[in-house]
Amino acid sequence: MKPFLSSLRSDLLDRRFLPVLVVLGVAFVAALAFAVVGGGSSTSSTPPATSASTGVTGRAGVVAITPAPAANEAVAETTSGAHQHSGAPRNPFTPLPSSAKAKTATASAPSSSSASGSSSGSSKPSSSSGSSTGAGGSSPSTPSKSTKPKPKPAQQIYHVDVLFGAAPVGTPPQSIPLTAFNNLTRLYPLAVSGEAPLVFTGVTAGGASAIFTIVREVFPHGPAVCHPSASQCQAIQLKPGQSEELEYIPTTGQALVYRLELVSIAAAKAAAAKAASAFHTTSPAGRALLRSAGLSTLSGLRYSTNTGVIVLRTHRSFAAHAASHHR
Repeated sequence: MKPFLSSLRSDLLDRRFLPVLVVLGVAFVAALAFAVVGGGSSTSSTPPATSASTGVTGRAGVVAITPAPAANEAVAETTSGAHQHSGAPRNPFTPLPSSAKAKTATASAPSSSSASGSSSGSSKPSSSSGSSTGAGGSSPSTPSKSTKPKPKPAQQIYHVDVLFGAAPVGTPPQSIPLTAFNNLTRLYPLAVSGEAPLVFTGVTAGGASAIFTIVREVFPHGPAVCHPSASQCQAIQLKPGQSEELEYIPTTGQALVYRLELVSIAAAKAAAAKAASAFHTTSPAGRALLRSAGLSTLSGLRYSTNTGVIVLRTHRSFAAHAASHHR
């Protein structure tokens, strides 16, 4: 055994092996310094660890021996990148405190940024919507105001008052007893003793006059205007304050004379609804009487339901006086 050790010693002290001994000594010192200091970052320590684990250096046939750590010595990487050489070993699968804090900060950052982005995003469109026209040329939208429909203007209606009566033929006109008929409804029949020789037809434009349709075969005497003509008098037209006598001579029985006085035509303003109702209101009895006599429509006269007046279709009217119609 001694001769072998002596031979080995002589070989090692030979000049040919002196460089190898120097390299091995430097490698040993470097490995010891790396173990003490920490060896820098984990990425830079990987090649020496590989070299140490394999035990092969740059030169072939030379084995590098690295001292192993003690059994009770703990080696672990800390958050700063250094290695831990004392204390209890840590579980490598447990996240480091710094990485957990980084994950928490990263998770909270998007929520706060999204909240700020949503708030800013919600405020920007509202401010830009009411702004002036942009690149697209869209005009600012203004809220439409609900406009109530304007009420229809008030219209003019007319109140007609007349006096009407009958007496035997030969009675002076001033002595004929008269009955007051106030605020006549259109197509109202003027009757005395159950007989109605006249029907109130309506007023002309502006309430200038009133027109009455003649139902019986009578002979008018007075200032009234006949329609459609003096020779064919189907209706008479009177102005306020005028009066007309109508002589009725039946084939049998007593002859009568009727007297009609137009007292007044009063104009009044009424709401559109009330005026429309008045314009369309007629007397059923007078309407039936005109229908039976075939006088529902008169030539040259037209009633307007929009204004409530009689429209004269022709101006060829003639005055009928007592002398021209007396037989």
